[in-house]
Amino acid sequence: VMQGEFAPGAVLSQVQLARTYGVSRTPLREAIRRLEAEGLVESLENQRARVATIDAESLDVLFTERILVEAMGIKVTVPRLTEIDLNDLLATTAAFRIASERADIAARDRARRALHCQYVARAGDRLRATIAAQFDMCERYRRMYVELPPGAADAYAAVGGACIARDGEAASRAIARFEVKLAHEILKALN
Repeated sequence: VMQGEFAPGAVLSQVQLARTYGVSRTPLREAIRRLEAEGLVESLENQRARVATIDAESLDVLFTERILVEAMGIKVTVPRLTEIDLNDLLATTAAFRIASERADIAARDRARRALHCQYVARAGDRLRATIAAQFDMCERYRRMYVELPPGAADAYAAVGGACIARDGEAASRAIARFEVKLAHEILKALN
């Protein structure tokens, strides 16, 4: 569901899922309950579930919350980044650029997620967990509706440069600008 393998509105049969993934129905039911708690699926009758659909307003709220919380996390993190953190950030930024140039979508998406985790690495466990969960939900919708724009690597390089300059304000503005543009593209595609 998080990776977009099941489209919004798709009906999920527990029997079919258990067979497909080779698991018993008990852990499958628990997984569906967790997805339901996260708002990713809706329970139906006859032990079925449906992948939740989302409207433009709900998606707008999700992205807005994520961008604001992540910007705050970046402002908290940047002054606390160590030299090792900064080197890791540079390496991940380079990995993102290389994966983008090679059109290796899986590697690019892994690097993108790693970058967002690194940007808030020193923001505290609860804030990091909140940001990671919001990022994963937003990425699910992003993958379903739009591709990352060609200038994404440059946007991440700008964020990395602000982090190296120890300018949390500039880093948070740079990532927010990029993510707001991306959210607008997703909302346009949704309509």
